Amino acid sequence: MNENAADPAVARRARQQRKRDRSREDILAAARVVLMRDGIAAVTLEAVAREAGMSKTGLYYYFPSKEALVFELVFGVWQGHAEQVRDAVDTTDVGSAALGAVIGGTVDAYAAQMDDFRLAYLLGQVSSSAGLQLSAEQFARIRPLNDLLLAGATRRLSESDRPAVVEPRLLAFLAYTSAIGLLTVKGLVESQGDPLRYSDAQLVEGLTRIFKAAAG
Repeated sequence: MNENAADPAVARRARQQRKRDRSREDILAAARVVLMRDGIAAVTLEAVAREAGMSKTGLYYYFPSKEALVFELVFGVWQGHAEQVRDAVDTTDVGSAALGAVIGGTVDAYAAQMDDFRLAYLLGQVSSSAGLQLSAEQFARIRPLNDLLLAGATRRLSESDRPAVVEPRLLAFLAYTSAIGLLTVKGLVESQGDPLRYSDAQLVEGLTRIFKAAAG
């Protein structure tokens, strides 16, 4: 028999941890609702606590400030997307295909969730004084996500016998930022009720062809 399973104290701590995890996720979900509904300026600990159905004191246990709460909300989007791109790249075996996975994985994931894209990539540009100022510790958490996004494609490109026109990691980075730029334009024109002439599939295919050629 598993000793931990028979230990009431261990079982109690496990239940408490599950409850804390659920409460944290409930708070983040409430913060997202407030942000998307009312804008970044409306995201206060009081408003989020009210939306989550808990006291402000209870919320403080998980997040000491509005800035910490907003960062965790944005970081969750970045991390989830980086893992998606990494998994897509892992299914490829050559550099050109890896670049296609970076582009396609980025556009496909965010095109279906443009609110996530705006939260992840536009919030900081429009709210520098209202809730997304990153600390050195937060930057330290973000930087490893670059490896999740780029390391696989960089490795595939480096293994190729045909040299790329630019350094492999830079090429992977440019593919990624090009996909982000595509999504930015898509979000802009669609928010004005004027969709792009080309479908997402056409845009991904065209951009992928360009980067496959650059990959040699």
